[in-house]
Amino acid sequence: MVVVLTVLVVLAVVLLGAGGLYFAGQIHSDGLFADQKAEAQVYDLVVVRYSAGRVVLRRAGDHPDALGIADTYGLRWPGGRGLLSGPLEMTAGTASKALEVTTGSPPGPGTKAALDRDVWTDPRAAYGVEYRNVSYPCAGGSCPAWFVPGRSSTWIVLVHGKGGSRTEPLRAMGPALQAGMPALDITYRNDPGAPADPSHQYGYGVTEWHDLEAAVRYATDHGARDVVLFGSSMGGSIVASFLEHSAVASVVRGVILDAPALDFRATVEFEAAHRTLPVLGTPIPNVLTGTAEWIAGWRYDVDWAAMDYLTGNWLHVPALVVHGVDDATVPIASSDEFADAHRDLVQQVRVRGADHVESWNIDPRGYTGREAAFLGCVTAARPAPSCPTRG
Repeated sequence: MVVVLTVLVVLAVVLLGAGGLYFAGQIHSDGLFADQKAEAQVYDLVVVRYSAGRVVLRRAGDHPDALGIADTYGLRWPGGRGLLSGPLEMTAGTASKALEVTTGSPPGPGTKAALDRDVWTDPRAAYGVEYRNVSYPCAGGSCPAWFVPGRSSTWIVLVHGKGGSRTEPLRAMGPALQAGMPALDITYRNDPGAPADPSHQYGYGVTEWHDLEAAVRYATDHGARDVVLFGSSMGGSIVASFLEHSAVASVVRGVILDAPALDFRATVEFEAAHRTLPVLGTPIPNVLTGTAEWIAGWRYDVDWAAMDYLTGNWLHVPALVVHGVDDATVPIASSDEFADAHRDLVQQVRVRGADHVESWNIDPRGYTGREAAFLGCVTAARPAPSCPTRG
């Protein structure tokens, strides 16, 4: 009997170790590894027809699954781009929606296409404004950025998420430009065109906050008296780490966070809860997830505590936090916990029907209006009583 129990224990330890190694590798490949190569565009839609400013789309390969297209989205195809908006009409596996062609030629029947959550290619395409390509020192080299001039001495500095690009925060730039704020849409280490981190890993703010600090110093060196920071997804953790560590954090007047990744461990565990074991198809047990996290910490030098921004006293300025209720990547529970811990500073908006960083796409008017009101609060000489207070 003792021998049998010993064999079972050894077998369990071996299986747990092997499974931990496998899922630690998944944590690295899915969450940590930084591949600076631009992803190849996948066209998974086909244009059935386009006429009178309206396009009819179906899934490539006549797939019958529904085309759930948010209120406002971009559409790209070889030789052109456009803006999808307005009511969606569904008929027998196809979707019909208003399409404004913004670049190139209209798509013909049979043209392959793809949805684009980011919508626009640059500030000019998005808002008809002129912008400059600038750069600032970062990670032993230089990081490129888009700069849109403005009349205000308060700048907005925008930080995209993991694997994203400067096109991602364009959706949040409109209210700042309307208020006359100069905008600096930045890159950071491991982005295409920026230096690679020596680890070739994303740090969820642990390393990247230095690059944001360099961008903020660029702003203050070129006329900014203070700044508002915007961060989406991992960009939110970069903003948080900057506020926690930077010597120039005092120039920040407010922050806007869109689906912020404020606890990498929580994100990993959220993903694990929605996966199953290979072959068996059963849920991943918590003990296996914990083992994988421990192995990842040792094997890939992951400092889990440093990537947890739900703790600590780093927030001292008003914050607007927007998060999609249907986010399948970063748990909205993290934003709920963050808002609960900073009730005097955080204005939280939970957007129903929005997946990861899709709150603007679901409700552009509501998103823009809330952001405009928040910017009015943090830039006003005498904020209204309804505005979040400064800590």
